[in-house]
Amino acid sequence: MNRWYRLDNAAKVFPSVSNKKRSNIFRLSFTMTEDVDKDILQTALEATINRFPSFNVKLKKGFFWYYFEENDQTPQVIEESPHICENMDFKAHQNFCFALSYHRQRITMEVFHALTDGGGALEFFRSIVFKYLLMMGKPVKPEKLILSDVETRNEESQDSFVQNYSTKVKAIRKELKALKITKGTRYQNEWNTLVQGTMELSKIKELAKKYDLTITEFIGTCLIYSASRSLYLFEDKDRPFQLLVPVNMRRFFPSKTLRNFSLYIRTSGRITEESTFEEIARSVKADFAAQLQKTPLHQLMMANVRIEKNIVMRLIPLFIKTFVLKIGYKAFGDSPNSICYSNMGTIELPKSMVPYVSEMIFANGSSIHSPVNVASLSYEDKFMVAFTSALLERDIQREFFRLLASFGVEIVIKTNELEV
Repeated sequence: MNRWYRLDNAAKVFPSVSNKKRSNIFRLSFTMTEDVDKDILQTALEATINRFPSFNVKLKKGFFWYYFEENDQTPQVIEESPHICENMDFKAHQNFCFALSYHRQRITMEVFHALTDGGGALEFFRSIVFKYLLMMGKPVKPEKLILSDVETRNEESQDSFVQNYSTKVKAIRKELKALKITKGTRYQNEWNTLVQGTMELSKIKELAKKYDLTITEFIGTCLIYSASRSLYLFEDKDRPFQLLVPVNMRRFFPSKTLRNFSLYIRTSGRITEESTFEEIARSVKADFAAQLQKTPLHQLMMANVRIEKNIVMRLIPLFIKTFVLKIGYKAFGDSPNSICYSNMGTIELPKSMVPYVSEMIFANGSSIHSPVNVASLSYEDKFMVAFTSALLERDIQREFFRLLASFGVEIVIKTNELEV
């Protein structure tokens, strides 16, 4: 009998709300210094997948909940599609909830968010690329940054939300409706454009320090300021602009899980064309200081877990749950967010791997309710920002990169943009 897993607390909503207009797919890419050998990458994937049982699964529909079941098929490496972060056809990927692809020197993994978050996906992806380089004959070593081939820890498959549940913690969740991007021209066939900017990490650190901000706070401020210069894309309502910022909860709670363990904070404030960079920076810094703490994050976690533990919610069949989850996601997932900005932070590779990986990219798919999303990471001496957008208009992206350029940042921009 195949092993099965409950979906973690964060994952439970994704199968019910995902569709062509909201894929809940994110992607990680490593650009190698040599062209990728598909056959060796396929062998590396097969050699790695069994080490990660929580990834070696397929999504199944039960009477009360969706669940994961051990997948007895073999995942296949494919050629990268130009359609990034589109709704995943699981059958086309041997029922796996991820897809590993290649294009010239690039290796990419796209992941359905029900499977894991960025932190968990990075561990799996990094191990695949390590195994690939090893099989290519490169002198790479784990250096305590690659999970062992033989050691699989039970904690890697745990639901850390439930693990940290406590009735002693007060559940608090307050949401405001956010200013939304409702205008602009959408691409046909759910196309996502990717605009990627690469810059010197040292310069971004210097600017963040100048304004007494962290890198995430600084980039968040730049995004809000850029949105304030692109207000024609937004609805004509007096609502606050709210930037959703995912938070890796492994920073606050001891956890080795490779499943979802992220929550979020939000900046919130009304913006106009007269909003100054300094005003926005002060507001962002205050919001981060108030929310980026263990206690308020734990309270938010409890609010989410208590919904799952509610006896009525547990006993109603899945087709009714799906209806309830869609309503809840609209109220708590879509409505309070203007744009999502996810910063993975500094990505470490073993020093022996660095000569073979020239660049990394992290990107979040856009959706019908969040047509522009932003992600970033730091690797070696570079800082990479990726805009994913369902809109033909590129005003926010243009204002963002112009702002950084006005600060003296040199930027290399790449895009998968269609000819228009």
